[in-house]
This record gives sequence, C-alpha cells and structure tokens, in this order.
Amino acid sequence: MPRLHHIGITVSDTAAATAFYAAATGGDVIGPLSKSGPAVEAATGYRGVEILLTFIRLDDGVFLELAEYQGADNPRIDPDNGHTGAAHPAVVVPDIEASLARLAALGYEPLSQTMTATAGPLDGYRYVYVRGPDDVRVELLQEPH
Repeated sequence: MPRLHHIGITVSDTAAATAFYAAATGGDVIGPLSKSGPAVEAATGYRGVEILLTFIRLDDGVFLELAEYQGADNPRIDPDNGHTGAAHPAVVVPDIEASLARLAALGYEPLSQTMTATAGPLDGYRYVYVRGPDDVRVELLQEPH
C-alpha cells in the first residue's frame, strides 16, 4: 500500500530550520548527517555538493527531511502557496496552541487566526499557517475531538 515516507524541504540554515520544525511538530530530531560523493552528485546533479540532512520524525513514522546544499549555487525560490509548483507541509499536531506558543518563542507568528475547516477531508480540523524559515508556509492542523 502506498504511503508517505518523507517530505523534503531545502533550507538555507540547518540550525534555524531544525529549531522551527522541531518546535512546530514536537518531533524527534535525527541529524544532521553529511552526504557527499559521486552518488549524491549523480542523484542531485550538483558536482562537489555536500548536503546536510536533518530528519524530524513525526508520530506516524513520516519524516520531514531538511536538506541544506553546501558548495552549490543556491538560488532562492518564492514558495508562496499561490505559485504553480509550490508545496507546503501540513502537519497534524496534538495541540495547535502549544505549537504556536513554541514557534512564537522563536519569533514565528501565524499568518491568521486559527480557523476550522467546514467541508471535505479536513472537515472539523482546526488549522493555521505559519511562515517558517526560507518563507516556507507550514500548515498546522489539529484533529476534531
């Protein structure tokens, strides 16, 4: 049966991104791990690159993979949700207010008030977006009780 193993997010600062995603999710941090060499170059298309990989393990076994490419040209994209090809992680957390409080302590504020979905597969879920490091929008969700 297909299932999501991880979602990868390219970051400019491993430490800042790790602090943000760990605070947002309460997940376990694994890494950073350093990867380089011919296999990494072949997979990424970047000669001479070293990638710092940090994983945030969520309760359901899915990972957020944070990848910082070192030694490569790193142009910044605009990950605004309205741009074609943009993606955002949507993470179910047990207590949305606790996640927001941890993020606020790091200087990250929600983009709106927390709202409740009224239709579709998110019906009854509480949700809010937070703009994290590198302007990635992260959706926090809390299941209906």
